[in-house]
Amino acid sequence: MGLFQTSKPKSAGKLMMSHKDDQLMELVIATLNHMATMAGATLGPGGRQVLIERGDINLPPIMTKDGVTVIKNLGYDNPIRQLILESARGAAIRTASEAGDGTTTATLLAASIAESVHISVKENSRMSPQRLVRAMQQQVAAIHNLIDDLSIYPDADNFDDILFKVAELSANGDSGLARKIMESYDLVGDEGNLTIVERTGSSNYELERINGYTIDRGMEESLKKFANGFVNDKSGTMTGMKKPVVLLYDAVITTVHQILPALNAITEELDAQNLPDKNILVVAHGFSDGVLGDLHTNWNTPDTPFVFPLVTPESAIRNWRTQFLYDLQAYTGVPVYNPIDKPLSTLDAKMLISDCLVTNMECQRYKTSIISEEDEILLESRVDTLKEQLKSPESEYEANDLRVRIGKLTSGIARLYINGPSDVETRERRDRAEDAWMAVKGAIKDGASPAGGWVWMRASRYMATISGAMAETDPVTATACAILANALKVPVVRLYENYGYHADEIKVFLEKLEENELQTFNIATESWVDKDDLLDSTSALKQSIENSVSISSLLGTIGGVVVFGRDQMADAKEHALKRDFEKAVES
Repeated sequence: MGLFQTSKPKSAGKLMMSHKDDQLMELVIATLNHMATMAGATLGPGGRQVLIERGDINLPPIMTKDGVTVIKNLGYDNPIRQLILESARGAAIRTASEAGDGTTTATLLAASIAESVHISVKENSRMSPQRLVRAMQQQVAAIHNLIDDLSIYPDADNFDDILFKVAELSANGDSGLARKIMESYDLVGDEGNLTIVERTGSSNYELERINGYTIDRGMEESLKKFANGFVNDKSGTMTGMKKPVVLLYDAVITTVHQILPALNAITEELDAQNLPDKNILVVAHGFSDGVLGDLHTNWNTPDTPFVFPLVTPESAIRNWRTQFLYDLQAYTGVPVYNPIDKPLSTLDAKMLISDCLVTNMECQRYKTSIISEEDEILLESRVDTLKEQLKSPESEYEANDLRVRIGKLTSGIARLYINGPSDVETRERRDRAEDAWMAVKGAIKDGASPAGGWVWMRASRYMATISGAMAETDPVTATACAILANALKVPVVRLYENYGYHADEIKVFLEKLEENELQTFNIATESWVDKDDLLDSTSALKQSIENSVSISSLLGTIGGVVVFGRDQMADAKEHALKRDFEKAVES
């Protein structure tokens, strides 16, 4: 077993383009529209699955109706379009990270808004792009307030009914899956979490509760653009580690040399004990791109330990991330190191390995599950400490946070087994299960909103009303509201287009949706139903509009790009290294 490797070649060639070149905005709009077309194909009951080839060797293709998975797997040969894609993708995926759904909607909205911003600025050279964007950003809060007013909230009388409807809609009408999601919630409660395992067999769902601690950080936040390079499970959706040695570090790691001696010491001790699993999980407050690049290179280098970086969650509470590490310490059994009074130079690799209680780590897109043998004394001691802090919190916000942390240490994890006859089918159902679980969690927090386009049509009408009222007194705000009014109809139009309705039919549906205050249209059954019978997670709607404005603010007013050129030789060498690594693993 070799020691940790840090070398990584880079290409230096760059391409540059200014906003004075009309081709730049053409590329921006074309890329956003293409993203919207690809992800939009999955939207609603009439949405279609997208077949995706994976870059990893010996992994089957993905067949998915999950918009965020489609967005994640898009890519271009053109480096400028790729840069635009990556910039838009981050904000779009954040919608799923924060709300569990809504990525497709956010992408559709962003494409429409960015194009309208460009046209408005081009037709009126005296209109400031930044003023226009700020005017739109100011309207986001107004749209959020409107959505809140139109939402319903779970209470003792309607709790199960509302959450089941949200789960069923998010699961694309799969009532059996929606029921399992509800059972999962009953099993672990508010602060528990769900992990999903795919298996080959007769189509059904199985559920069990396991001892585990869930971290609200996954591959997207921790690994950034390197995420795909760390995937190692059969389904290609997560990274798994068996018996990892956990290193908790109360700092940001800006250079790999901060942790290199510790990693080498752990590796040498693993070799000395002839342990079969050479896995190291590093949990810290952040990792620079350079560190992530080095770890990515090491991950794909044969005969080196697998080192996985995981970023601690954030909070507005002072020193929260440090306190989180001490919560995790109680669950993993290992000490918390820091640069001041417990530097990594004091690390005892033999003791660290023997004290570590973790048996498995599973890192998915937006969460990580730590499975351990649990030390009841350590857990009870930490829970008692948190309960003492709960007696005199600095604010109600901190009190709620302490309750959540206590719950996470005591709730456990529900594990849902998805059985199916093929990898393609189980993967597609897994995506729907993840969406449904996150949608239920979002509905518990922020309520549920009538679906089928009912809310979007009211938000569109609201923006159009403000635009008309401000036309003479504040033309910039009027333009911003008009752009939003038009954009908010786009997801609704795509919803009906996917089901096969023609333009004239869709126009009639939009008019009826806007007029009918009590009903929405259920496309799956092609019938008008009570608006509270077809429900979506409110948080997904709110995050989609907020993040779509974020994307369009970034790209609709872009002033230029500077990108690295593609180095085919370097790419070929990296591919060869990856191929050799896979062969080494197989052997």
